[in-house]
Amino acid sequence: MTVNMSTETPVTYRQGVRKTLRAVIDLLALIAGLLAVANLFRIGKFGSPFIVTTLLLVFISILPTILLRRKKYLSLSGGLTVAGLVITNFVGMIHLGMGAAAIFAFPFYMALCAALFSRKLTVLFFFAFSCAFATIAYLFVTGVLVSPDPRIADWNKGPDNWIVLLIALMATNMLVITLVTNLSRYWKETENEATDKALQFETLVEYAPDAIVIYDIEKNHFISANGRAVEFFGYDRNTLVRGLSLVDLSPEKQPSGELSATQARQYLEAALDGETPIFHWRHLNASGEEIDCEISLTRLPPFRQKLIRANIADISKRLADQKQSEDLQSQLAASQRLETIGQLTGGVAHDFNNLLAVILGNLELLQDEPDTKKRADYIASCIGATMRGADLTRSMLSYARRTPLQPEVVNLNKLVLDTKNWAGRTLPSHIEVETSLLARLWDVEVDPGLAESALLNLILNARDAMSDSGKLTIETANVRIDQTYQDSRNEALKPGRYVMIAVSDTGQGIDPEIVDKIFDPFFTTKPSGEGSGLGLSMVLGFMRQSEGTAQVYSEPSVGTTFKLYFPAMSPDPSKAPAQSAAAEAATFQGKRILLAEDEEEVLLVLKSTLEQAGYSVTTASNGDAAKEIFEADPTFDLLLTDIVMPGRLKGTCLATALRVLKTNLPVVFMSGYAAEATVHGNGLRPEDIRLMKPIMRGDLLEAISKALGTAHPEP
Repeated sequence: MTVNMSTETPVTYRQGVRKTLRAVIDLLALIAGLLAVANLFRIGKFGSPFIVTTLLLVFISILPTILLRRKKYLSLSGGLTVAGLVITNFVGMIHLGMGAAAIFAFPFYMALCAALFSRKLTVLFFFAFSCAFATIAYLFVTGVLVSPDPRIADWNKGPDNWIVLLIALMATNMLVITLVTNLSRYWKETENEATDKALQFETLVEYAPDAIVIYDIEKNHFISANGRAVEFFGYDRNTLVRGLSLVDLSPEKQPSGELSATQARQYLEAALDGETPIFHWRHLNASGEEIDCEISLTRLPPFRQKLIRANIADISKRLADQKQSEDLQSQLAASQRLETIGQLTGGVAHDFNNLLAVILGNLELLQDEPDTKKRADYIASCIGATMRGADLTRSMLSYARRTPLQPEVVNLNKLVLDTKNWAGRTLPSHIEVETSLLARLWDVEVDPGLAESALLNLILNARDAMSDSGKLTIETANVRIDQTYQDSRNEALKPGRYVMIAVSDTGQGIDPEIVDKIFDPFFTTKPSGEGSGLGLSMVLGFMRQSEGTAQVYSEPSVGTTFKLYFPAMSPDPSKAPAQSAAAEAATFQGKRILLAEDEEEVLLVLKSTLEQAGYSVTTASNGDAAKEIFEADPTFDLLLTDIVMPGRLKGTCLATALRVLKTNLPVVFMSGYAAEATVHGNGLRPEDIRLMKPIMRGDLLEAISKALGTAHPEP
């Protein structure tokens, strides 16, 4: 048995047409029989013509219908039945002329011919009938044929009567032929199309890569299965279909520990309720082997029955590959841990051996040195080496997240400014330092000394990356993470609120081949003697211990950005809730915003967000287009622009150009790349707001409201 879900439609259609034609032919045969019986009573009155018509009806219309009952004789028996009736009708017309009631049966005969035969043959019959009809009319008009009834005879002599009747009859016949022929052609085309689609669907299902079965819940067995199902279960089709139930092909319990019968009933009931459950299942084949599968269920019509279609995909290989991949990942992680431990051990041994050599050498010299001043120098050298050993130990503890922390509530904006003030004096004059600090920055609870040390480490790394000249930018931002974030080092950040510090430089960037190694202990690109390789690993260790993380973004020949993510403190529940961003935005509804963004999808999201908040938004795909729009209509209340865009005008240059036309135009900048930190300082104002992509809806509306609220009208 093959899958046959849709081929019933054309089969039913063909059977229905045959049954209808057979019923019509049988009805005609019955009518012919009644006419034959009626003729027997009229033979005495009308004579031999009715004997001939009776015989024609019996041998041409009645007997073939009774004897030729097989499908292949349908057209033949139908044609003979019609022929007998037509001949009988013409005999009646020859005797009665227009008085023969059978004249009005001709359209019906034409319809039956159109259903049984081709269009050409039907048209040929039509012309033959018309010619025969016209001939009989001519014979009556010329007096060759005369009706025995005087009243009808006078009517038959009028040529006008015959012309009107002939035209009406021909028009009716042609209309019936056209209608039935077109309907027949449409039915046949529909039948052929349905048959083709049914065969295509049957082939698609039969040779699908997944096993496909139909399960009857009321009968508790399969009623249909494709070839892949037969191969999958290992049973022949007759055994599988109407021979086995779902429980017969499943172990007693599933991997979850639940009984297969119970779990199968739950999934089947869900499918009956209109759901499409997809689940992991374990089947048994004919050999008793358990096979892991993924099954999807869907209810099938007719809905008076409880039929469920199941797609069954063998996922044994996929699970095996997944397990192999997980094993390889575990082995790789173990190998990386061993490599890190090896690097750490080698580096520590090297540095401690150097320190011990300094201490040992100075102590040995101290034993034999009588000079008090030199003895003090030796002691000082030992103390210095000991302190460097303590620093090394502290760095190792920080990397291992074992440094004792003394957390305090800290505002990172203040920490950045304080660090910049005293550390900035150590930077060479050819490096420009700039800060972009977010107002209303969330507080964090962190060890301020270690946080300052981590920031200083990043500042000094940025200084070393810019040997000639450049710009160092320190930014802060509030960040919300809605889902668990996994970075390239498999460091997970829990969902929540974070405060970010970003330190960007315009140096040569980091080689992509080593960017993943820069947080490894004792890894350094600096010349020997200029770095221990523990600075960034110490920063990462401290951030991990503080339940945050550190990330790096670098573009060769453009610059590098290090980002530190600190968990923000939870808002104080005792404080009254602040007005929502949406509520604040409501006070500025109707304000006109010019939005410049080159990424179309981002542009559409931002536009929809702002319009839902009640703003009127005009968009531009780059700075040049935005400038043209503003020049044509400088009545916009705010500019929201990406910093880096294609074209001549970047975001900062666009803001400067528009402020020539409208001095107090509020501007909100958006950025998403490390290199964008380098575009600060192009005549921007302290009140300008900078948002880091991706931008939460609340943050965007809050920034827009703040910018509009602090805007001053034109003088």
